[in-house]
Amino acid sequence: MRSATSSSEKERRFYPALWKKNMARFWPIWAVYGLIWLTALPVSLLLAVQRDPGGGVNGLTQAGYFASVTVRELACSPTVLAAVGFAILSAMAVFSYLYNSRSVAFYHALPLRREDLFLTNYLSGLSFTVLPALAVFALTLLTELALGDADLRGLLAWLLVQVLANFFFYSFAVFCAMFTGHILALPTFYGILNVLAVGLLELVNLVLSSFVYGYTRVGRLDDLCVWLSPAFRMTDSIRVEYRWEEDYGVLLGASCQGMGTVLLYALAGLVLAVAALSLYHRRHLEGAGDVVTVTWSRPIFKYGVGVCAALSAGQFFYQVFQSVLPHGGWPLLGFLLVWGAIGYFVAEMLLQKKFRVFRKSWKGCAALCLVLTGLMAVMELDLTGFERRTPDPDRVVSAYLSCGSIAPYDSGDQPISTSDPALIQEIVDLHQAIVDEQAVQENWARGHSYGTLTLAGGQRVDVQTAGGSRVSIQYTLIGGDVMEREYYIGYDAQTLTDPDSAAGRLSAILNRPEVIQEAYFPQEREDGAMYLSGINLSLYNTETEEYETHPVPVAWQEEVIQALQDDIAHGDLGRRYLMDDMERLENCYYTDLELTYQWFAPEKRDTTVRITLQTTAVETLDTLREAGILDDTHILETQWERNIIDHAFYD
Repeated sequence: MRSATSSSEKERRFYPALWKKNMARFWPIWAVYGLIWLTALPVSLLLAVQRDPGGGVNGLTQAGYFASVTVRELACSPTVLAAVGFAILSAMAVFSYLYNSRSVAFYHALPLRREDLFLTNYLSGLSFTVLPALAVFALTLLTELALGDADLRGLLAWLLVQVLANFFFYSFAVFCAMFTGHILALPTFYGILNVLAVGLLELVNLVLSSFVYGYTRVGRLDDLCVWLSPAFRMTDSIRVEYRWEEDYGVLLGASCQGMGTVLLYALAGLVLAVAALSLYHRRHLEGAGDVVTVTWSRPIFKYGVGVCAALSAGQFFYQVFQSVLPHGGWPLLGFLLVWGAIGYFVAEMLLQKKFRVFRKSWKGCAALCLVLTGLMAVMELDLTGFERRTPDPDRVVSAYLSCGSIAPYDSGDQPISTSDPALIQEIVDLHQAIVDEQAVQENWARGHSYGTLTLAGGQRVDVQTAGGSRVSIQYTLIGGDVMEREYYIGYDAQTLTDPDSAAGRLSAILNRPEVIQEAYFPQEREDGAMYLSGINLSLYNTETEEYETHPVPVAWQEEVIQALQDDIAHGDLGRRYLMDDMERLENCYYTDLELTYQWFAPEKRDTTVRITLQTTAVETLDTLREAGILDDTHILETQWERNIIDHAFYD
């Protein structure tokens, strides 16, 4: 239907009468939005000052802290979340006439061009958030000036994020509004599209990790999908950076980071607004009430719903029945096909507004099922070589290795991050060993196995005989590419003694002296970012039969640190054990040496490093005896000795 245009108003683009009508008709939206920010900014500032007139926070007055810090903090996640919610409300309000056949016919029978009608309604909805933000900005600035602690830059940062974030999300909501003729479909499309990229990626990762050996995720896709999910990206990017006076812990000020991200999204919002205008100009008015009104987007809707249903519901039901199904991708494929077909036909029913759609739609459903089957075959048969692929060590810039919690469970239980070529080569060799053992590892029983030892005195002690670790490997390659894998490695006493096995190579890496040294004494401590404030050790008192904490005298602390590092360098301390076997129980003591460090930066908390002492750490033990910490009355018990006492007590 073509809209008529009067010659007297041919050049007009904006109609104040229609704008005023929208403002009056939908006043609760902008009134609530303004009330929220009026309460959050000037009212909260006045209440804070009234509650504690002479108080201060981190060296600033109440008003000064609010103006310099709180305003900027409110410009981050609170502003983005408010923009996400009120943008869709505004779009639903001003374009609600598009979703009713009578109202859409009435509006487009007026002597207004579509472009002019769109522009007036678009600016009306944008006014619902921008105008209240400007009013709150002015009132807050006046309040700060009255209190004598005005921070114009902080308020301008808040206002800038308000305007740009609202502009983007509102343009995005209007863009979504042009694709549907149903009022309830609009918030559904808007909400789904805001998180679709991240949600789909998580579903794909979950599905692939179910049957593709070593799959965890593709790093670069994470960044791309976060950018395509603006609510996530904005909340992550917009943050407050604090500036401290290091010597006295005084807060000097704060600044907003991530403004460039908001500006980029605002530019994208401009593109979306132009695209929405183009869609509105070509919109079929008789599509009011349809779920999807744009013809070319209907196949995207059908196949999109089918894929999402397959990945979500199909994966869910596969996980429910996984325990009674054989391992692999083919059982999963059955669930994907069933729920993909269900999703496809449901989408077709919504588009056709009837239930009898099978006869005309089965070919599209068959095409979807064929595509899903083909993709499953490619990954299950490893036609891409993904499962067998390991990187060339010469192309690896850095490597990261994590294997969960490994005994002894102290501060040395840390992931490994390295740029050392020799250590990178060992990690790649470990990776290759895991790939070579794929058939064995995929069928290894998960969990830990224990056996009971009976001592001469009749006491019984449980020791581990088999176990497993979840190993994560990440490489940063030349050019910035990232390669990630995650595996479950099972092992027992026999595999741990084989130096060429995956378990044997993992144990060798974890027990490299330089790896243990970095875990206990990272470079940031060696660079003077923190200082040692105390060393404590819990010892068993043979007279009282209780554990007592003994501090190491200040004069001996440096010697104890040196002894620890010497023992680590000699391989006598920090030994990591993949199983709680007899060797681990007999070598590791029951208590840990605790090193407390304090950061020079006042905003950081103290750090405590726990080091499990071991019977092989001769230099450390001798130093503790010379310092008077260890003697005949105050002793260390091994895990083995403690277990015997505990079992005797409970028996």
